[in-house]
Amino acid sequence: MNSYAPAVTLPHGIDGATFLRDYWQKKPLLMRSAMPATAFRLAPDELAGLACEAEFESRLIIEHPDGAWEVRHGPFAGDEFATLPASHWTLLVQDVDKYLPDVARLMEGFDFVPTWRIDDIMISYATDQGGVGPHTDAYDVFLMQAGGRRRWRLSYTQYSDDDLIPDLEQRILSHFHIDEEWILEPGDVLYLPPGIAHWGIAEGECMTYSLGFRAPSQQDLAADWFQHLVSLTDTRRLLDPPDLRLESPAELSEGACEQAARLLDPLPSTRSTDYRLWLGEHLTEPKPQFQLLPPDEAWSEQDLDHWLTAGRNLDRHPFARMAWARIGDDEVVLFSQGESRRLHHRMTDAVKLIAEHRHFGAAELARLDAPVEALSTLLLQLLNAGILEPQEQD
Repeated sequence: MNSYAPAVTLPHGIDGATFLRDYWQKKPLLMRSAMPATAFRLAPDELAGLACEAEFESRLIIEHPDGAWEVRHGPFAGDEFATLPASHWTLLVQDVDKYLPDVARLMEGFDFVPTWRIDDIMISYATDQGGVGPHTDAYDVFLMQAGGRRRWRLSYTQYSDDDLIPDLEQRILSHFHIDEEWILEPGDVLYLPPGIAHWGIAEGECMTYSLGFRAPSQQDLAADWFQHLVSLTDTRRLLDPPDLRLESPAELSEGACEQAARLLDPLPSTRSTDYRLWLGEHLTEPKPQFQLLPPDEAWSEQDLDHWLTAGRNLDRHPFARMAWARIGDDEVVLFSQGESRRLHHRMTDAVKLIAEHRHFGAAELARLDAPVEALSTLLLQLLNAGILEPQEQD
């Protein structure tokens, strides 16, 4: 497998720390020639082929001459594209990184932002004047121009659902005030924080790669956290205090309220270790279609030793999501696929290596100051869960 991973070149005078301080989730940044144009290898007909396969989530968005919008969902028949008009439509395919290593490799250049947030790379092909209409996103996105030219218009107006075209599946704004406008060429990258309205229009045929990030809502977090709390409860019931005295039989007394509070007090708070573990598991939970299966044959310690001794590498499975956290002074936790593994703090460097890198081998592992047996056990757990896999040979 080709290990080439193109770096992202930030504009002059901006490093990773400056980007986080001044731009991340704050304001847009246009990055000219931020990536080599040769990094984008997928051809339009190959993207169309992916849209014909059932495992890919794909959409066609067509803007008709009367201004009406039409959305079609894949998988598509191969001859359907030949029936489309010559202009004003775009094809979008989600999660291409999960299946194409060359696309997944692009993520490695964005290690100056929180990688645990990364969701997917969506690829779009547009005919002349094609686009998805003016809209806002609730998450961060890096828009990488892969081929052709696209005009991006930005609006700093605050829009609400009342500004959307009614009765339309796609969330498209009915009006749009242009504050900034750029034309992106191959290799240019535009960063947009959540909530910035934008409108991309192809000038001739073009392809755009969109690196999107997760931004769970308060409602999503609360629903899953409270569901977790419910899973920790038992059959105990609210009883009256033993020294019960009644002045009014209908009064909900301070004592009754205190009894109810005591019933709930053992449940963890959002400042607890249990909460941190739940959060890491929640944030690394994959989409249902990207659950992992164990390998056909389980790895043994001897298998792992032979593999690494031969100088072979390990890859993170493209479906796998990773994060890590410190728990006090004595523990670290590796999160992946909605699960947590608690480890001794001496495993910190190993956990960082595994969570931060999609590929590593014996050379990187040998430099770690980690207990050999604990490291071997962790690697075997990840291999036998399908989270890590042996790197394919060219």
